Amino acid sequence: MPGSGDTRAAWAPLVPGADGDVVLAVDFATTGRREATFAELAGLLPGPLDVRQAVPPPDAGREDDPAGYHLRWWGGQVAYGPGARPVRAVLGYCAGSVFASRLADVVERRQGERPVLLLFDPEVPTVAGLDRDVRRAVEGMDGVSDEERAGLRRGIDRIRDATGDDFDKAAEAFVALYREAYGTVLARMGVGGHFAEQLTGLFRSYTGYLTAARHLGPGPGWASATSLLSSGRSGGHTGREIRFPASQEDLLRDPGVIRTAYELISPTEITG
Repeated sequence: MPGSGDTRAAWAPLVPGADGDVVLAVDFATTGRREATFAELAGLLPGPLDVRQAVPPPDAGREDDPAGYHLRWWGGQVAYGPGARPVRAVLGYCAGSVFASRLADVVERRQGERPVLLLFDPEVPTVAGLDRDVRRAVEGMDGVSDEERAGLRRGIDRIRDATGDDFDKAAEAFVALYREAYGTVLARMGVGGHFAEQLTGLFRSYTGYLTAARHLGPGPGWASATSLLSSGRSGGHTGREIRFPASQEDLLRDPGVIRTAYELISPTEITG
């Protein structure tokens, strides 16, 4: 558990040297993913906003209170202090929208003014969504034979059938399947078990992030948010929904989304 003396940063700046209003963005961004990230969005915004992205807490996925653990980590190290620049907006992507909603509450209590809350394709994690993510990971695994991949698919089916809507139980079982699959592949390649544990650790951190969002829930502040939605997505009962003819993969890099987000965060006229 990160304590009050933990010096590791909970927020990473996405626009080096920016000195505008602070914007906090919550997403679980990993290298090599297809979907655009807040780093891309931050680089395309037409104004001087200091966008900072949430950094997952240490040992995420191993704690007994995932919701409180994540919220204390991010809420306890918000990117401002007495006399510092205010937080102008809080952004969330998919499951990160749950944390964004709760963090907006924290910011409002601290600075006396509610930040703009923008949610991009917001969702509360479900077993079906986790199942989808694990299948995508299995399909992308290198060094797995067709027979082994088919076996992993059957394993996913068994976990889904056995756990039903029990998200915590499903997450634990999927982490075990992921660890076993990569352990087998890397052992065949002659790579040490510590590397398999590193890969599993990243996946465990991701499932811990989803589990925390699932436990936390969006909270009453969710209704104050504006949703920016890709084609075919639902806003999840937020106060306002704006739809774009963009795929989820391109949502955070779409020119129309970038322009609208900037206008909502910093409502000044954009020329050109």
